[in-house]
Amino acid sequence: MWPRRFYCHTRIPLNRKTVQQSGTFAQTGANVTTRRLAGLFLFLLIASSALCQANSGKTKKKETPPLSVKILEAKSVYLDCDCRKEMAVSVPSALPELLDWGRYQLVPDRHNADLILLYSMNPYLGDYLTRDGPDKRPALVDYTILTVIDGHTGQYLWTDYKRWGYMLVSRASRDLMHEFRLAVAGEVKSWTLDDILRCTSSPAYTAYANLTAQEALAKPEFAVAREADASNQLTFDPPDAPDFCKRAQLVVSQDNKIIGFEVLPAADTLDVGELIQQADQFDFAGGKDATNKPYFTAERKDKKLLIEYNMQGRMPILTRVRYLY
Repeated sequence: MWPRRFYCHTRIPLNRKTVQQSGTFAQTGANVTTRRLAGLFLFLLIASSALCQANSGKTKKKETPPLSVKILEAKSVYLDCDCRKEMAVSVPSALPELLDWGRYQLVPDRHNADLILLYSMNPYLGDYLTRDGPDKRPALVDYTILTVIDGHTGQYLWTDYKRWGYMLVSRASRDLMHEFRLAVAGEVKSWTLDDILRCTSSPAYTAYANLTAQEALAKPEFAVAREADASNQLTFDPPDAPDFCKRAQLVVSQDNKIIGFEVLPAADTLDVGELIQQADQFDFAGGKDATNKPYFTAERKDKKLLIEYNMQGRMPILTRVRYLY
């Protein structure tokens, strides 16, 4: 038998060493397992991200819907929503962007609006003016949809959406209004004062000076025609004219002489700042037209050029440029 003294001296240290070694091995194995699991998780995360990017690349990008000319010509809007559940925040969230834009006059009555800007969670069915009461479809706020509607006919004109769920309706509403603003801005042609002045001395127009309306109509090379809905208006579109005045109406005096022409832009813009920089060459005036809409004009001091703006909200829109010989 082992001496008791030797046994008592060696038993506990040996057992402690064994226990310490076992604990070390177990901790080392756990660390290795944890590192392996972390590496596997990171690999799966990278692989899934790459797969999502590949799939998104194959997915067809959402196309921007084209704009109707009614949107460009409109002057007033009414802001509305299917305000059930979380959609109740859509109108107050979008309103600051609309007011900052300033292109359209915001009216309190939809019957007086050229456009209806409708926020909803369900696609528009074309029944805004005809449906009986509010939308009765299920109120599941997954999409935030902005639809632009003709205020006189109820016709759908433009739409876009965000599928951001019910928690981001406020942000989606602001972003959709901003995207609509950008879409309109992208369709509006911006001219410079130089573009307008090029038409004053263009040979394409000087040939009409002091002709009678009948003489202009009789010459086929002039390509003058009467407007179908207004026989007293003569239009022409010479191909060699500057871009701004590719199409114009002849101005005929009371004694049946052509004394000039005028261009009627379709919701185009000319920076008012350019006119102000040359304010010494123009006389400015303003007022309200027959429909009580504000306007202002800049007439060159030689009386041979008149530039007219109408106000849409806080934005001046170029509506008429008259040239006199």
